[in-house]
Order: sequence, then C-alpha cells, then structure tokens
Amino acid sequence: MFQGQKLARSKSARTFKGPVAWLFGRQLIAGLKWIGMYAFFGDKLDSRDWMRPDVITRHGEAPEEEAFWFDYLADSGDGQCATYNIAYLCQHDLWLPNENPSPDIAQESKTVSLIGDAGNVFKLPRGEFLFVGGDTSYHIADYATLADRFQQPFNWAYEDIFGPETRPETRRPIYGIPGNHDYYDALDGFNRQFLKPFNQEHEQDTEGAGPQLSLKGFERLQEASYVALKLPYGWWFWGLDTQAGKIDRRQAAFFLSLCNPEVSEATAENKAARKAPDKLIVATPEPTTQFGRWAREEEAIVETFKKLELAPSFLKSNAGNLPPSQCRLDISGDIHHYARYWGKGAVDKSDHTRTNYASVVAGGGGAFLHPSHTDVEEVAENQLYPPRTVSHRLMTRRLLMPWNIFQGGYIWLAGGLMALIIYFAAVIPESSWSIFKLMPNGLRPLQNDGDSLLSRIQGALAIEWGNSTSEYYWDLIYALLLLILLSISALRTKRFFEAAMDRDRKAWAWAHYRFIGFHLALFAPMGVFMYGWNPSGHPHSFLASVLVLLFLLASLVSLVISRRYDNLLFERAKSHQIIKGDYTPLWILMLFAAVSACHGLWHYGRYPVAVVFADILTILTLLLTLGGLIFFAVVAGGSLHERAGKLWFAALGCWHAVLQISVPVLLVIYSSWITIFIVVSSVILATLLTAWMMTRDSLMNENRLQQEKLGRQLLIIWLLVGVSAMLIASWGGEAVEVTWSRLAAAFLVGGILSCVWFGWYLVVALAFNGHNNEAGGGARTQTYRHFIRFKLTPKKLTGYVIGIDQPVESFPKDKEMPKFRLVDVFTIGL
Repeated sequence: MFQGQKLARSKSARTFKGPVAWLFGRQLIAGLKWIGMYAFFGDKLDSRDWMRPDVITRHGEAPEEEAFWFDYLADSGDGQCATYNIAYLCQHDLWLPNENPSPDIAQESKTVSLIGDAGNVFKLPRGEFLFVGGDTSYHIADYATLADRFQQPFNWAYEDIFGPETRPETRRPIYGIPGNHDYYDALDGFNRQFLKPFNQEHEQDTEGAGPQLSLKGFERLQEASYVALKLPYGWWFWGLDTQAGKIDRRQAAFFLSLCNPEVSEATAENKAARKAPDKLIVATPEPTTQFGRWAREEEAIVETFKKLELAPSFLKSNAGNLPPSQCRLDISGDIHHYARYWGKGAVDKSDHTRTNYASVVAGGGGAFLHPSHTDVEEVAENQLYPPRTVSHRLMTRRLLMPWNIFQGGYIWLAGGLMALIIYFAAVIPESSWSIFKLMPNGLRPLQNDGDSLLSRIQGALAIEWGNSTSEYYWDLIYALLLLILLSISALRTKRFFEAAMDRDRKAWAWAHYRFIGFHLALFAPMGVFMYGWNPSGHPHSFLASVLVLLFLLASLVSLVISRRYDNLLFERAKSHQIIKGDYTPLWILMLFAAVSACHGLWHYGRYPVAVVFADILTILTLLLTLGGLIFFAVVAGGSLHERAGKLWFAALGCWHAVLQISVPVLLVIYSSWITIFIVVSSVILATLLTAWMMTRDSLMNENRLQQEKLGRQLLIIWLLVGVSAMLIASWGGEAVEVTWSRLAAAFLVGGILSCVWFGWYLVVALAFNGHNNEAGGGARTQTYRHFIRFKLTPKKLTGYVIGIDQPVESFPKDKEMPKFRLVDVFTIGL
C-alpha cells in the first residue's frame, strides 16, 4: 500500500511554515486565554444573535443538461505547504482518464492530472464555488493566523496559476461555516474571512484600505455564519453553524422557513406542513458518523437534525435509510482524514451501500492528519483514506520518534520541570524530604558544605520539629470529603436544577432549598474544626501544607459552583421572574469560599511561607502528573469507550505517570553518569527499534482484531522497556550527593524521557482506539490531504475525492506536473 515520506521538494523561493505545535506549543499557549474565554463565556457571547441571513440564489440555474460543479474542503490553515496544494487544486481544472474511473488503490496508481491530453480526456472543471466546512485555521482562526496560514497559501496558488494580477473572471464565490477553532476568536476572524465586505472585493475604499483577508481567486457573498444555497435542478446546500453541536432558535427558524415557504415562523409548530428539500446537502462542523461509531440518541447533532425536520439517518435505528423520495448528503470535517459511510461508490469496502444517503467525513483541507485506523467497528465505512495499515505505520513511526515529539511543542519542558521539582523536593526541603527519604541526610547540601548556595536554600527551607500529632488526619479526611463532594456538586449543578428550570415557583423553591441545605451540611463541620477541635500537638509540616492547599481548592470550587448557579439564574430569567431569595446560594457559596481560604491559611499555615510554598508546589506537581495524566487518559483517551474501556485507559495513564515521575528521579538520585547515559540511550534505541519492527510490511492492520493484537505487542514492549529502566535506575545503587549538576541532570533527563514516554503512551493508546486527536497532533504530518469536487445533475450528485499523498512545494510549468490520487468516486440520487 502507499506510504507517506517527506515533502516532494523543488526549487521554490517560498519558505513554507510547518504544522502548528499541538503539544503545548507556543501558538497554543498564546491562545489559551481565548480558548478559556470561549469555554467560560461561549454560551453567552453568541454572534449569531445579530446575523441576518438570506438565501443565495445565484447558483440556482444551470444550462439545460449541463452538469454543475462545486468544491468542498474543511480543516485548513495549518501547514502552509499542504494548504497551498489544496488551494492550487481547488483553483485548477482537473482531468481523469475517462468518465467512469475507479479509485486509485495501488501505491503507484495516481490518475488525477492537471493537464488534459490523450490519456486524460474527462474534465473536472473548477467548481462554481468553494465551500469551507469549518476550522479555517489553527490553533485559533483569528485575523493574523488566517492571513498567514489560509490567505497566503491560497493567494500563492492563485498567482502560480493565473499570474500576480487579480482577474475578475477568475473569481468564484467562497462560503463557509465555523468550527470550534473559529469560535475561539468569537467569530471575528471568520467574519473577516467569509462575510461579504462593505466595500467591493479587491478594491480600495476612500481611505485606501481594501477588504481584509481577501482571496485573489474568490469573492465573499454570505451575510451570516450559516448559509443556504439554492442549486440547480432542485438541489439545496445548507451550511449549519452548530456551535458545540447545537443550533440556535433564529437559525433553526431560517432553515425551517425553507422547508415550506408558505409556513411562517408563527405556525412553525405545524409539523405536517414542513417538508425539507427532496435533494439536499447538509454541511455541519462535526460529523454525523465518525470512527465507525453510531451516533447516540442523546447527542446534540441528533437534536439539531430533529429540530430541522431532517431524518437522523445516521442513527442505528435508521441504519442509513431515507424515504425513497428523498436523497441527502451529510458532510463535515473536524476529523482530519477521509471516510465515507453509505452512498454508492465505484469501489465499496462495505456492502452497506445506500443510493440516496451518505455520511462523509472530509477534513483534509490542510490540517495535520488524524489517524484513520481508529475504528469502533459498529458501522463499516465504505471508503477510507489513508488506509488503516498505512495510517498505523505512519503514526507509529512518527510517534516513536522522540525528536518529532520534541518539535511538536513543550512536552519536553513540562517533563523537565516536573523531574526537577520532584528531585528537588526529594532531597532539599526538610518537609518533603522527611516524607520521601530517598536520600541519606549525610548527602544533602547542608551536611556537606554549609556555605554553598544549595546549603543556604536547604537552610531556608528547614523547620523546627515540634510535637507533631496524627490527630490532624481527621482534618485531612474532612478536607478530602469536602473537596470531593463540592466537585460533584459543581459537575451536577445544572442537572440538579434542570427538572425545575421551567416549572412553577414551588418546584423551583424546593430544588432551591435542597441545594442550599446540601451545601450548608458540607460547610457546618468547618465550624467544629475551627472552634471545637483542639489537637494536642501540631500537624506534620507536609500535612499542614496539604490541608492549606485542600481548603484553597475548596474555596475555588465553591466559586465555580456559584458561577454555574449564576448561569442557571440567567437562563431562568428568560421565562420567570427572579426574586431576591434566588440569590441566596450565591451569597452562601461566596461566603464559604472566603471562609474556607481563611480557615486553611490561619489554622494550618503555621510554618514558614517558603516551606508551605515548596510543599504546595511539590503536591501540585505530583497531582498534575499522576492525577492529570490519569484524568487525561480517561476523558480524552477513553472517549470512545464505555466504563470498562475507561478503566483500562485509567490504568494506562497511571503507568505513563509512574514512568514520567520515577525513571528520571531514580536515575539522578542513584545512578552514576555512565549509567544515566546508558539507560537514556538504551531507552531511545529500544523505542526507535520498536518503531521499525512494528511497522514492517508483514504486519497487517486491516481490522480491530489485528489492531488490538499489535497494541498488545506494543504494550508488552513498553512495559519491558519501562520496568527495565526503573530497575536499572534503582537496583543496588547508592545515592549520589546533591549538586547543581545533578539538578541540571534531572531537568535534562526528564525532558528527554518525557518525549519518549509520551510517544509510547500515544502509540499504545491509539492501538486501542484512544487519543486519535492527540496522536495526530503529535505526529504532525501534512501527508494524505484531500478535497472533494462535486458534480451535480438533475438526478444525481457525484463526489470525486482528490487525494494528495505528498504535498509539493511548487508546480513548475516547464516540467512534468505531478499527479494526484483519485481516492473515491461516490454518488447519491433519486
């Protein structure tokens, strides 16, 4: 099968930027504040409230018996070279050997040509418009990123095809819908990129300024973030803006008005009068079917389709069926590979074909590749690009290449800091050293050289041991229970009030009283610990720091609950009057937040600030590493799994965390410099050897059974490598004196091994259908990009999926032009 290599290079004066760094990269860190704002306020800052959409009818007619062509892509604006290739093909006529071609399956088979000749006689003309299906640029589709990673590659492609001057006859309309990465910028960048400018395209206004983010080969016409296009022969194209899978009331009313123009919004409840167009294309930001998994009834996308009176054919109960009098294509990006479910193809991998319905995932517009071998196998795909085995080999090789993980962001920095902090905590501060005792006191700085900087740091973190008592473990039990129950309350606040939200005052008041009573019951024991609890001694310094942190966290969670309750009041105020008593929980929660923080600091913060700070830093590092990696494994890795699968991923995350914490710290404490070098080198060598061994041509990955077999083999090798590294690091060695060079070694070894272990974790998790998004972001490959050129006739819609195995950096006119892969040809119709 075909396999990805490096970019095909040619003499080009341009310098293409690679894919953005996803693993805590600089761009991602810079955009965290915007992502955070969207997470907290995205439901209130809804730009769609101010939009006034209109039906675009300019494509509604076509010459009799002549096909209508248009293009679709999604998930663009990442690596500039891949986006440039997509942009070039979108703005160019394409040619095939004949009118009824078969997809290119073999490695050497590439039949899509940029030039028509005797061997390429069937023309796929440039589309009459281009539709962009979301996530226009990464990480955040703001003005600067769109200009750099979307506008520039598209304009480069235009100049290479048509020349530097903009020619009006070469422009085509461009339409789009936003994805989550567009929403991170509150649709500001999306507005500038897709909405119709107030002045003419490519013309300057009286102040000498032209439209922002203008593309030389395109013009913008739409007035909202969602769009309805009337196409020839009775076809319609609906582009939905479903933020987080949900559709707003105004948008729903707009599309429902198209179901039957005689039905006004006032009579919208008359469902019998509604009828969606018989021939319809629906573009959504997120797929209706993905990873071989049936959509669930409770998912937001199902509710959206039902609101629009569209049959959710992608549910298991419907099995891809539509009434014979209708045909529909559901198409989206978000997942950065190609997959087709149902429809009728020239070649189909599955016998689950439908002549009038297809669900297509086509997120290959330039963003990094998502592994295509993640497959739950509930519903079989009819076509996939790249194939499973190719995806497995490519991802395994790239993820088990530590240098690639290093380049993908600041994983190495996080790993280095984690190892440095834990090593420092284990050997320097008196409080945490007395807990771990991994090193004899005689090898610590204060015992060897009292005048050194390290000795003075240790002296500053020394404490006077008093009469410590174990009675404070009762405080610890209460603090842990308090934090756990408050966290549960924060997660369930919305669900708790959901049943009473739209009911009468009595039902609301009863839910209100139970909510207040529950939290007062949680807070009441704190009074006992403040005034009625007098242990005979002092808590251990590390325990005291733990208690300070727990009560500070309880204070923070209380504020989160108050914020969530405030959101509920905001929603209820839309339909009910809010009275003064409704604000009581807010006052109680904010009062408790203040009391909890003060109680923790006043009652347990009796040790020096430097000691408490060092302990809290150690605790947070351990929690974020151990707890964070387990949580990450369960939530992100186990997202496609039920409870048993999530427990498996929790165990996998725990093993990953143990390796990240133990190996670098044990090496630096107990090993000589030679041993450190040998262990680190051997781990890297074993990783690279595994990457070669587990991607041989003889190893197949054509189904889930074969994939999990490879996963078990990878897991066994990882366990052997990890256990061996831990045993060698700690076996029979004596502790080594603490020096600055050892502190530096902790950072260096932690940084190197964090890239190794994270790559191992992703490749094993991926084999068990976990972390598809993170694995793709870690691999950061621009290969296997694609877009779809559609042909529309009175009875049929045909999609030609054009694949780019290897992006090229230029298309020289004086040399043989490259050819591209025909990935799929599929049809739906009446």
